[in-house]
Amino acid sequence: MCPKYPLVLIFGIILSLPHPSSSQNWTSFQQKHIVGAATVNCDTKMQNSIFIIMGRCKPVNTFIVSSATTVKAICSAVSGRADVSSSSRFQLITCRRASDVTPPCPYNITNDNNLICIRCENRLPVHFVKMGKC
Repeated sequence: MCPKYPLVLIFGIILSLPHPSSSQNWTSFQQKHIVGAATVNCDTKMQNSIFIIMGRCKPVNTFIVSSATTVKAICSAVSGRADVSSSSRFQLITCRRASDVTPPCPYNITNDNNLICIRCENRLPVHFVKMGKC
């Protein structure tokens, strides 16, 4: 066997490891998607390291204006893993990258009022799937 093949295998394994910004747990979900105030400065908020992936600014992120308790309640009946739609609408703030540059990046902001679809694992929200029904 050629010595370069083990290096290729190791490199492949490293690339397959998740980036911290894609970690899916309740704590990171709260940091990435829940805000208590109805105003968000996208240019400032999106400079947080959890929104920088491999040195690039995350293209889009949606914030739910709500308490963590209210969002968590959406998953209260899910003991395994499932995508669940909220039964009520939420105020949503979406930050969309205005140009593809390295940090700090400019963002445009959009405000919506809609249902949300979130991934639940063991009664906890872990991933924002999309705006609207699942």
